[in-house]
Amino acid sequence: MKKIFNITLGVLAALFVACSDNDDAAQAAFSLDKENITIAAEGGVEDIKVNVEGEWYISSSATWVQVTPANGIGDAVCRVAIDSSLINGMREAQIRVVSGAETKTVVVNQTGFAKVITPKEKDIELESSAAYNERYFETTITTNVEFKVEFNYASAEVDWLSIEKTDVELDFGARPRTVKLRFDWKMNTEPVERVAEINLVPANSDDEISEPAVITVCQKAAVKIEDNRAGDSIALITISELLNCWSDTWDTSERMNNWEGVTLWEATDKELPCPEAVGRVRSASYAFFETKESLPKQIKHLKYLESLSIMSNVNTMLLSIDLGPEICDLKYLKKLEIFSYGLTSLPAEFVNLKSLEELDISANNFTEIPAVLTKENFPNLKVLRMVGSRRWTTSDLRKKDNYDNGLGLHFRSYVTDDNQLRQLMLWDNLEELRLSNCYIEGQLPDFTVGSEGVVAYSQADVDAFGGDTIQWLADNSIPKILPNMKLLSLNLNFFTGDLPKWLLYHPLLLEWFPDLLIFNQQEGGFDSEGNKVRFDNAPTNFEYYYEAFPEMRMKYEIKDNIEDEEGAE
Repeated sequence: MKKIFNITLGVLAALFVACSDNDDAAQAAFSLDKENITIAAEGGVEDIKVNVEGEWYISSSATWVQVTPANGIGDAVCRVAIDSSLINGMREAQIRVVSGAETKTVVVNQTGFAKVITPKEKDIELESSAAYNERYFETTITTNVEFKVEFNYASAEVDWLSIEKTDVELDFGARPRTVKLRFDWKMNTEPVERVAEINLVPANSDDEISEPAVITVCQKAAVKIEDNRAGDSIALITISELLNCWSDTWDTSERMNNWEGVTLWEATDKELPCPEAVGRVRSASYAFFETKESLPKQIKHLKYLESLSIMSNVNTMLLSIDLGPEICDLKYLKKLEIFSYGLTSLPAEFVNLKSLEELDISANNFTEIPAVLTKENFPNLKVLRMVGSRRWTTSDLRKKDNYDNGLGLHFRSYVTDDNQLRQLMLWDNLEELRLSNCYIEGQLPDFTVGSEGVVAYSQADVDAFGGDTIQWLADNSIPKILPNMKLLSLNLNFFTGDLPKWLLYHPLLLEWFPDLLIFNQQEGGFDSEGNKVRFDNAPTNFEYYYEAFPEMRMKYEIKDNIEDEEGAE
């Protein structure tokens, strides 16, 4: 029996050794070819070789790591797809491979994107001028950081570059993407090149980028406009180009005095400002153009300009243009017409135009009489026109708040309070005042002799006018308002109340065609308080006038009848 027992122990020992060897072999058969995967922020694909005899399955701890196939039997190659990173820092995930009771792990490390702001172009060169719609450039920025735009100018001049929105907000995480920025630029009117830097700075001060993001912008110098006849011709042509005029057909091979709309000073002109002005531009006119800016700065080089007319811009009701100060250097300017341009204001420097005798700023978008227009500032001004200062059209001022940027020239005139219209009526030197077709409401101002410097008609006024023709004015102490006015037009506004006596009995009333240009207000109109627009005491004929001024009947009524009869023959 002892012998048999020994044999049994030996068999068991042999079986134990055999089982142990099989386990080692099975363990050795389950292996992976890597324990770590390190990949850049852009992501990508890696392979894992699985060596195993039995069943296995694989999983990832993060959604940004996808492994296929997810399970199998025996050896296999698993494809690991790693998304691009959404963060700037490092991130980690684990891939677990399980076979039976055994688990193996592969650690995935992905580096984050560096914080970058990288402009595609770092140096940009611009022309000195171009048409308004062409004065911009676009550039592409590769970035994963919210940033802001700052301008750094090499000279004291500022604001010749701009961007609609200076803060750029991103919504795509840390992954660098491209954004496109548009920058607008202004003309360079000086004969000197100018340089500016556009700095793209992280909006969050804690964000650090690898290198500064700077775009250098260099703008060419303008053509030098010299103080001579040739300089005038360059200025004229440049102004036409920058206004985008389509009416000027100047042949530059022709002499400048043959250009349409341009006249030059001649030595025989009685009003020649100085001998140096001979051959220089005396008057210029531009019509039919398209701009969203003030007058080109080259206007200041036409230093001997006496008359300037600029009229008919495109889509003026949509524009709100502030007139720049450049025109205010023209000290010889007597007549200025800026008609239908889109203006909403005059500069404070406008007061420098002391020689101005006629000013027409009709059909613009002024909301009030510019404060600079006073008799003290312009002692030589004789004509002021602001006709048709309507941005939008309505006959009911109760709806005035429904219109963007205001209706146009709209204010309420009161009888006793100082107001814009009142100041104009006290401008004694004016010979023509036109405010037709605006949105002025309220009553025409009345005045009291002895107040605000107002005087009554005197006997001297009666004698100067022609004897006893207007004696009634002196006898009744009528306020002497606008004594030199040759034409006053206030029609098609929104006036209500009574016509003041100073107007009804003005010695030049019938010269103004009052039934058409004063009494005739907005047809079917209502003011902002719902009052029907009309003068309560508007006369239906001029009998009252001839009773006060009997000799006027011969001048106007009988003369008109004679002319009518002669015309009928």
